[in-house]
Amino acid sequence: MDDTPETMSEPMDMTSDDGQDGWIESPIDDVTYDVLMALASKLEAIDTYRTYAADGNSGLWQELAHDEGRHAERLVTELRHRLAG
Repeated sequence: MDDTPETMSEPMDMTSDDGQDGWIESPIDDVTYDVLMALASKLEAIDTYRTYAADGNSGLWQELAHDEGRHAERLVTELRHRLAG
């Protein structure tokens, strides 16, 4: 079985069928991982838009960064909820 994910946003399966390879399972479930990766993507987008705004048309990039920030805040709330419970 190939344990390499198709994308960086896909968690790797760190277990084997026989459980003898020494790897442990992920400390978080798939849904929490998805929320965490989505948050990382939003934060990266905000940083990228800041760079683009320096090149021109800053109003567009600020608007998009604002939307991403709103989404990031929602994901932070969800992540806190998942980690608390």
